[in-house]
Amino acid sequence: VNGNYPLGQERLITMTLTPFGGLTLTQQKALAICPKVGALLSMGGTVYIFLKIFASNRLNRPNRPEVVYNRLLLGLTIGDFAYALVAFLSTWPVPKDTIYRDYIWGEAGNQTTCDIQGFFSLWASLMAIVYMSSLSLYFLLIIRYKWALERLQKIEPYMHGLAWIFASTASVICVSKDLTNPFIVGCGVQSYPLKCNSSKGVPCIRGENAVIYQWILVITPTVVGLIFVSACMIMMYATVRTRQSAAARFRRDGDTSETVDEQISEDFRRAWQFTGVYIFLSMPPLIAIFTFAISGKESFIIAMLRAIIAPMQGFFNAIVFSRDVEGELIRSIWDASYRTRARTPAAQRRETSQLSSSNLARNQSISQKNTSASENKNIGNSFVNVSE
Repeated sequence: VNGNYPLGQERLITMTLTPFGGLTLTQQKALAICPKVGALLSMGGTVYIFLKIFASNRLNRPNRPEVVYNRLLLGLTIGDFAYALVAFLSTWPVPKDTIYRDYIWGEAGNQTTCDIQGFFSLWASLMAIVYMSSLSLYFLLIIRYKWALERLQKIEPYMHGLAWIFASTASVICVSKDLTNPFIVGCGVQSYPLKCNSSKGVPCIRGENAVIYQWILVITPTVVGLIFVSACMIMMYATVRTRQSAAARFRRDGDTSETVDEQISEDFRRAWQFTGVYIFLSMPPLIAIFTFAISGKESFIIAMLRAIIAPMQGFFNAIVFSRDVEGELIRSIWDASYRTRARTPAAQRRETSQLSSSNLARNQSISQKNTSASENKNIGNSFVNVSE
């Protein structure tokens, strides 16, 4: 793997191209061990989701609105488990005889194990991006656009197909072009040595065009996924605000409006938790990638945050899932959307007219009561004056 570099040139390459500029033994151990902790928590969370989904037979309920949600969540969980497993292996699959051997603690692999780790690292990341985008689209379609179950089931196969085909194809391409290579924190899509394609006198042993593929298959999908998920959340928020205003304007009585407002807010709050977790966990890796791509340097603190936070999506997803393990949230969102969807425009106009008539009649009744009370008071005052 070291390409038979002369010892002096190897040390020069390591010193000039390693983004950390040197690591102490304690720092090396921290970068190697910390991902294992988060990965164990994530694997435990994914196993919990697997057991709950399969134990309650939640995938074979053709007429239940949560069945599409459960299958999309299962796909996301498969990707989370794969990424957690790769993160748990950490530096173990890294070949022993790399030019980074003085910067890595715990490497015990070869190029084959490195290729396997790099393959599943990219595969799991792309699976998470596509399935998280699909879940965001699912919530948007039922909350904002009130799609029927039949329409959702028609597009569901395309969501699964895009995730599996895109992730698998991209990962196979990277392995076949020798783009999965070792680094200090594990194996991934990068050149070997780092920045060899942009540094004079440093020939690339593997992954000569790795930077191009990083932008196409890693950075661009991640950024596009974050933008898409964020756009879905903004549109859902706008819908929730509109419904809250409508509920307050056309309520039958004060208590009903307050209850409707609380229910809508709760539905939205719990719907965005999955996407919120994804956005939060995507930031440290994305910051690290952009920092290294622009400056060629990476902070040890950013690397530690990436090592700790990135593998934990399965753990946080399990926390969100545990709050709706019976699917009550999905059914409540679906029921609310269905009730609104089932009313025709004419029916909605009649309902609005009835509410307005009801409010007018109530106001007239209140006005009459106030007038009667005022007249009684005046009569009482007149009687007191006469008595005096």
